[in-house]
Amino acid sequence: MTSPEQAVARATQAAAEARAAGAYREPPHQFVVEVPTIWDHRLYDWALISPDDAEVYSTRRWGAPITWLKRALLRGLRQYHGQITAQQSRFNTHVAAHLMSLDERVQALERIAGRERAHEADPPERQ
Repeated sequence: MTSPEQAVARATQAAAEARAAGAYREPPHQFVVEVPTIWDHRLYDWALISPDDAEVYSTRRWGAPITWLKRALLRGLRQYHGQITAQQSRFNTHVAAHLMSLDERVQALERIAGRERAHEADPPERQ
């Protein structure tokens, strides 16, 4: 009978030999993120917060009184919630505007880099 340490050593050696023979070939790891194209108007639509009071409800057994209480709390805190959502919406729109300006800068730099690559690929003129 073999000990666990011997079994591990034999398995490690067999794996090393198989790896040297070409086994365990895996494609190189790549970290690719596919980002869908988001149009500018969509960013602004998402940036503005507009909660719908009609979506405040309860599905519990005594849902009607709970819904009434929740809506009463919403009415009582309307000014506070309005200030918070306005502040968050302003922040979101500033972030969206900054993202769009960065996107424009990246596109401009990519156009410049593309022109430089195309210019370098052109053969020099002979005299």
